[in-house]
Amino acid sequence: MGGIVDTVTDTVGGLFGGGGDDGADAARDAASIQAQYQKEALDYLKEREALPQQFREGALGQLGGLYGLEGGAPGANRQIRSNPIFQATIGDTGAQEEAIMRNQSATGALRTSGTEQMLADNQRQRELQAYQNTMGGLTSMANLPSNAGQIAQQTAGIGQTLGQGQIGAAQSQAASQQAGFGNMLGLGSLGLAAFSAFCDPRLKSNAKRIGSMGGYNIYQWDWNDEAKELGLEGKGVGPMADEIEKYEPERIEIRDGYKYVRAA
Repeated sequence: MGGIVDTVTDTVGGLFGGGGDDGADAARDAASIQAQYQKEALDYLKEREALPQQFREGALGQLGGLYGLEGGAPGANRQIRSNPIFQATIGDTGAQEEAIMRNQSATGALRTSGTEQMLADNQRQRELQAYQNTMGGLTSMANLPSNAGQIAQQTAGIGQTLGQGQIGAAQSQAASQQAGFGNMLGLGSLGLAAFSAFCDPRLKSNAKRIGSMGGYNIYQWDWNDEAKELGLEGKGVGPMADEIEKYEPERIEIRDGYKYVRAA
């Protein structure tokens, strides 16, 4: 490429392929690093949550089974009666019955019906107390603090961080594109009349229109493998030779087998 405008075009291409992409990569990298730290925090929360969650689910299952709720643990009553809290509460029933018997014997009422009633009442009270103590413990376990809210928030935060990285990358590329195109338009009175460059579509890939100048469309593209043989690499900005040829055919010449736009 040659000429003043060509130099500016190279600069614009540098802005498109360098500064904008570098800024976009930096935005993505920063978001990725932040997301990694957030993921480590999330993994820690999940690790801390695993055991309490197991306790909560077990306790809720037993309580649900005892009340006959769907999804409750089968055999919940048997499990509760074998619970250490239940056994510890009911374990001194024998000692209390012996105390009742001694008291009744001392008062001469050992062989009365009242003794049997007192023993039966004591048994019911001890079992009731055992159930209450056991269910109280299960209820406490079912209400263990949960990190579920923090886990959900942290998970959403990772997605938001990565999303912000993509937005930042897009904004960086857009800003770079706008600045580069502004530089190109800044040629002022020179315009496309002073433009000289290889603009053959066969040398370009992923061409997209980014604006217009001097009545011609301006494109951004990637130089392809054919262009590399001419020393053209990375990204480029400018018009298409075919479009200029329609109105100013005198500006089109063939160099190395490809259409070249020369300054007017």
